[in-house]
Amino acid sequence: MHVAIIGGASTIGTTVAYTLSGLAPSVDVSLVDINEGAAWAHGTDIEHASYHFAHAPGAVPGHDTESVGTIRSATPDELGALDPDLLVFNAAAPQPDDATDPSAREAELERNLSIVRDVAEDLQSLDPTPLLVVTNPIDRLVYHFYTLLEWPRRCFIGYSLSETARMVDGIADLVDGHRNDVYCPMMGEHGEHMVPVFSRARVDGDPLDVTESERTELMEYVRDIPFDIAEERGVDETSRWVTSAGVSRVVRAMAAADDDVPIDGTPAGVEPAGDDWTFCLSTPLDGEYGFEDVSLGVPVDLDADGVAAIHEWDLADDESAELRRAYESVRADLP
Repeated sequence: MHVAIIGGASTIGTTVAYTLSGLAPSVDVSLVDINEGAAWAHGTDIEHASYHFAHAPGAVPGHDTESVGTIRSATPDELGALDPDLLVFNAAAPQPDDATDPSAREAELERNLSIVRDVAEDLQSLDPTPLLVVTNPIDRLVYHFYTLLEWPRRCFIGYSLSETARMVDGIADLVDGHRNDVYCPMMGEHGEHMVPVFSRARVDGDPLDVTESERTELMEYVRDIPFDIAEERGVDETSRWVTSAGVSRVVRAMAAADDDVPIDGTPAGVEPAGDDWTFCLSTPLDGEYGFEDVSLGVPVDLDADGVAAIHEWDLADDESAELRRAYESVRADLP
C-alpha cells in the first residue's frame, strides 16, 4: 500500500509517517508538501529511525528487506505521478494564537477551504482514490472534497477517532477500569456536536450504565481535554500522538482488508459480537439516518477502496436527537 500524506511535513503528517514506519513497515509513504526541504528532511530521518524498529527485540512482522516500505518526499505538482492507494489530507493554514479556545474552530473552515480547493485541483488528474481528511473542520471539508472531485462517495473519509480514545479514557476513569477494555463509538460531528453512543458502550463486554450527570461530565472531559493539552503544550504540537495513532489504525485497517472481508474496526484477536468494536468515521451520506448532502461520523466498514458499508444502527431517542443537531450544525456551513 502506498499512502501519500498531503501536508506531509506538518506535525501530524510526520508523526503519522513515523507511526506507520513502526507499526505498518510494509506501507510506502510519500510526504507531499510545498516545503520540499522539510519533507525530505523528515522522510530521511524517519527512514533512519526505521532501522531501529526493524532490529528491536520483538519487531513487528514486515521488517524483512523484501517487504519493507519506503519513506519519500514529493511536491504537490508530483501527486499525479505518485499513483497512491490512499491520500491523507493534512494540509492546513497556520494555527492562530487563540486556537486553544474551543470557539476558534468556527474560523477553521474559512482558513482551510482555499487549501482544499487548491488540492482538489491537484487531485483532478488522479483516478478516484480513497481520501482520508484529517484537517479541521473535518466533516465540512470531507463534503467539500466530495463536491469538488465528484469521485464515488466511498472514497471520502473523515478522521474522527480521537474523540473515541478520549471518551474511553474518561469512561475507564469513571468505572475504575482499563481503557483497553472499553468501547464507546462516537458518531456525529468531529467537534462540538459529537454523539457518544452510550447505548452501545461496553466495559469488558458488559453494557455501560451511566447517569445523566456522568454523561455530562464525560462530554465535558472529551470536549475540553484537547484544548487543555494544547494550552499546556502549544498549538503547533496539536494532538499529534492520539491523531497519528488513530490515522495509522485506519490505514492499517484498509491495508489489511480483503475484497471479500472488509474491516469493521474489531481489534486483532477479539471476536466481534454483532457491531461491537465497529468504528465511526465521517463520510458523505445519501439517505442514511435520514440525512443527505452532508458528511457525518457514522459506523462504517472499510476496504482498500474506502468505505465498504455504512451501518444504520437503532439509536436511543436522545442519541437520534443529538445526531440531528450534529447534522444541522454541519449542514448550516455547507452550500
